[in-house]
Amino acid sequence: MKHKNIIVEYALPITGILVIIALLYSLHYKIPFMMDDIWYATNLATAQPLENFGDVVESQVWHFLHWGGRNITHGLLQLTLMAGDAAANFINIFMTMLLGWVICWVAKAKKPLWFLMSLSLIIACNPNIRMSMLWQAGCANYVYSTVWILFFLWLYLRETTDTEVKKLPLITFWIIPLGLITGWSNENMGPASFCIASAIIVYLLKFQKKHIPAWMVIGAVFALIGSCLAILAPGNFVRSSSLPEMGFLQSLSERFMNMFRAGLDFLYPSLFLLAIVMVMYICFFKKKLQPFQWFLLAHGILSYGAMFLSPHYPDRATFGTMCTNIVLIISMLSPLLKENTSLLKYINITATTIALYAAFMLVALLNIL
Repeated sequence: MKHKNIIVEYALPITGILVIIALLYSLHYKIPFMMDDIWYATNLATAQPLENFGDVVESQVWHFLHWGGRNITHGLLQLTLMAGDAAANFINIFMTMLLGWVICWVAKAKKPLWFLMSLSLIIACNPNIRMSMLWQAGCANYVYSTVWILFFLWLYLRETTDTEVKKLPLITFWIIPLGLITGWSNENMGPASFCIASAIIVYLLKFQKKHIPAWMVIGAVFALIGSCLAILAPGNFVRSSSLPEMGFLQSLSERFMNMFRAGLDFLYPSLFLLAIVMVMYICFFKKKLQPFQWFLLAHGILSYGAMFLSPHYPDRATFGTMCTNIVLIISMLSPLLKENTSLLKYINITATTIALYAAFMLVALLNIL
């Protein structure tokens, strides 16, 4: 019986994880640098091929002034492009695995089963795997940034528990660059993270009557600074000026349609699963959402709603919100399994089904490339 439990809890999930990683690597290996990657492989100021770190810095100064404010992710993109295809493939797989792990960490679920489910859901719920995970520019903009954004959120979410939280070494210092790159990432995820960090500070002060450590305020301030840099970069206004002008009503209508398309199409799989799990969690098992889950839910809503301010809402831009939904899904399933071991069979079946579907999607992509 013990041997069977080891197989179910460790051997099978780890096998599934390795299969998904192998398929992802095969896809990264097969897909070359393409589209915007070709442009970002040059010094944007001189149009010459990238040669050193100085070229990346010069490019990002030009980018900030003439094209857009995502300097952190595009700077990393240029570094991976300069490193070459083989190195980029390895980094992409590592960051994807790290994202799966961070999702489990934030959800307080640390068994291989949850890691398999996390990776599988990232693929199965993804409206455009190729553009958000396999395209180098997409991977740098969405996979990479979601890793540090969720880690930043975790630092604040863990403070909402009733128990004393262990202080992390030197956090007052390293929260500064972490907060800055969290805000200075994507135009929706960065500001949403600042808002949630600020809301948690207010919650701790007003409802839990806790002392607020300096790092929490510092991190929120630098997330705000980063968000302002990402949104108010002169390049954003230069770029938007090249778009066709629309009247107010036409612009408003277009933005509403973008939001409906994102919610009812791009985000539908993760939202549908989240709704099922939440109904089961609250109605059938009579559980209440913990504060950190409410804040995660608010983060998902804010990161989605913030895109109303953008004239475009491409499917790949829902990646971060989708990951927040996945955190919520796993954060509810994990405690249910701890308290009801009889659910293991059903959760294993669910995880296996999702993993098989994710593998099928990756194999299908391999066949059409």
